[in-house]
Amino acid sequence: MTALFRTQQASENAGYFPIGPSSSAILEAVRVNELVARADLPPLTGLSQQTVHRLTEDLLEKELLQRCEPVIQGRGKPSPRLAVNPSGAFGFGVSVDTNSVEAVWIDLVGQILSKSRIDVSPNDPEAVIAAAYETATSQRKALNIDPVRVAGCGVSTQGFRITRENLFTTPLPLNKWTGFAIEKRVSEVFGCPAHAENNATLGAIAELWSGAGKTYPTFAYLSFNHGFGGGLVIEGKPFYGFNKNAAELTTSFPAEERADRPALQYLITELRENGVDVPSIDVLKSNFDPQWPGVRDWVQRVTPALNRIVGNIYAILDPAAIVYGGEAPPALREMLINATSIGEPDRFGRNIPGPVLIQSQIPAEPSAVGAGIQAIRRQVLNQA
Repeated sequence: MTALFRTQQASENAGYFPIGPSSSAILEAVRVNELVARADLPPLTGLSQQTVHRLTEDLLEKELLQRCEPVIQGRGKPSPRLAVNPSGAFGFGVSVDTNSVEAVWIDLVGQILSKSRIDVSPNDPEAVIAAAYETATSQRKALNIDPVRVAGCGVSTQGFRITRENLFTTPLPLNKWTGFAIEKRVSEVFGCPAHAENNATLGAIAELWSGAGKTYPTFAYLSFNHGFGGGLVIEGKPFYGFNKNAAELTTSFPAEERADRPALQYLITELRENGVDVPSIDVLKSNFDPQWPGVRDWVQRVTPALNRIVGNIYAILDPAAIVYGGEAPPALREMLINATSIGEPDRFGRNIPGPVLIQSQIPAEPSAVGAGIQAIRRQVLNQA
């Protein structure tokens, strides 16, 4: 199979990326603030004005930044305003869920350029990778993306790492991915760098760039999928933990309590027992009705576990927000938010300030979006 993506060497020869840490700090400051006068960058980055001038010129030459109308600040020459060039780099993201495979192309500001469902069995790694490659290639051509501007491919999987390397233990419907060398194989097929990550962490990364992170620098992300997991962002940076399994929420439940956590596999079981034909999470997402028999009973049953998790996050992390996301349909997320109670007053009746509870607003599969963003973060911005 001939690689139709850039190789790392081709990118380096073209001189686009990777970029150095100081250039990365400038690009990130402009991305976060969206439109920045060059004169305002030194306090935002800790770099000298001379360094900022030199590096912004380099980023403009590489077309990672673009000039906008200047702003007049007192006397003298107006300071040019800078914005990230959306076409400066692109990432392809793939999300392997228990009953579907979703893919997106993302640009350098996190915009979704295309999204699609790949018709392949999720539990066949080689078939998924081959089909994803064909989808990525055809969409890249349709979008007229220059291969040397492709940062790489991100892959989302469900489960936790079994070592500090990127090998995962996946849920039973995805058992063939357990221990599979995702990054190595995807990189071989695609001909570009590949980055694998847990779906909940990638959902949090999607929020960081395109959702809650625009307002809340520290937040937790709850991912309601076949299982139940989470992702953490602290002061604008994803937090992975020592073993890269941070917010692996299921580990906080004793085995006898895990069926009462808010994992969608158990909602589907509840619905079937009540005569509602929901064969998969995919059908749950597309056809969900809050009035289905069994829905309210399930929400009531999982509320204590949900409150425990939210309370622990609130007490330990003190986030500005907790985002309800994953594959749960919006109406179900709203039910779970309404069922959640945060904290108890102290003995004087005073409440400790707590996070806002909000729904994810990512307009595509969040983990696929996060996977595409992660490819850009890792290869262009040199961010963990």
